[in-house]
Amino acid sequence: MHEVGYLEKPIFEMHEFPEHLAARGHEVAFADYPETPTHQAASRFGVVVEGRVQSGASLRLYSQKAVFPGIVGRLLAVFLFPFFFQRVLSDFKPDIVVSFAVPTSGWQAAIICRVHGVPLLFRALDVSHRIRRSMFASLIKVAERLVYSSASWVSCNNPALLGYCRSLGAKEGKSSVDYPPLDLSHFAEGASKKIVRSKLGIPNDSQVILYMGSFFYFSGLADVLQNLALMSERPVLVLIGGGEQDAELRTMTKNLHLEDCVKFTGFVGFGDLPLYLSIADVAINPMVPSIVSNKALPNKVLQYMASGLPVVTTKLDGLSSIFNDQVGVQSVAHSSEVLAAAVSMLENPEIDMLGQANRFAVAGKFDVNNAVRNFEQRLLTLVSES
Repeated sequence: MHEVGYLEKPIFEMHEFPEHLAARGHEVAFADYPETPTHQAASRFGVVVEGRVQSGASLRLYSQKAVFPGIVGRLLAVFLFPFFFQRVLSDFKPDIVVSFAVPTSGWQAAIICRVHGVPLLFRALDVSHRIRRSMFASLIKVAERLVYSSASWVSCNNPALLGYCRSLGAKEGKSSVDYPPLDLSHFAEGASKKIVRSKLGIPNDSQVILYMGSFFYFSGLADVLQNLALMSERPVLVLIGGGEQDAELRTMTKNLHLEDCVKFTGFVGFGDLPLYLSIADVAINPMVPSIVSNKALPNKVLQYMASGLPVVTTKLDGLSSIFNDQVGVQSVAHSSEVLAAAVSMLENPEIDMLGQANRFAVAGKFDVNNAVRNFEQRLLTLVSES
């Protein structure tokens, strides 16, 4: 379960784990919250849907109705969720619940599951109360504490986040680091970059630096654009994604007269992502170091590495705890230093070797079969102990 739309949200591990588990023969359902009120979403209660990641996998989808759009609908959903979730439990009768949710539905689910004797594993991906600017940050932090302390198990995607969750109540004997799955076959090498470069108006001989992901307020992309404007010889910067900073970044690009060298693609479907990543020479992650970014394991960096790209990133605790000595991942102190480091990396005669080293590194740590099998065993153990 999560408090975003399963069919609407860009692909990440909330899609990968359930669909791979379904492919392994488990009966899987997903309870979600589509943020925009639609008739289709309101009518999805136990509807079978095809997987978005795993071919041939299917799951049952239960969608809580968004009565109103925006913050009003979200606040109302907090109070309506317990009634919706009780219906889901009654209809699907799960042996275990895996939750990615915190403020809208996560804390209620943890309490309800405990009352019904259903084990709940909370999968932690970020610092919920700081992921977006919100007047409710202090309340969301209270919800975090309740979730971490009430869950049967807290599973984190990196060691830095595990430390954070334990500081807010996750028990040492009931929490762990479980790496996310990464399907290297999806990011296979050899995709032709000419097609997408032509589509974006990028000459084939251009040097391309790429960012992919959500444009959060802590993305660091504003610093990258400011520094790009100061360069006399500019590489092409491709920005894949969107989000709360989208309008600001587009306005900056226009005001700084960077339209010729900055390309916005919007969100790209999971199936097309490898082709778009193939156009890059270097990938960047300029996140501003903070409690949010330091505890995260940016999925974009794993996908960059799986695509055989060298990476420049700000030094973040979550990444450093896993890739501290990785030769193809260069860390800098601040987002304002990322572009210069990326341009320098473009001139490295061993740039291809750096990319290959990255691909080899994630193949060893995030193998999809190992990750899913380990996560599956975690769930089966919790069920057997309940």
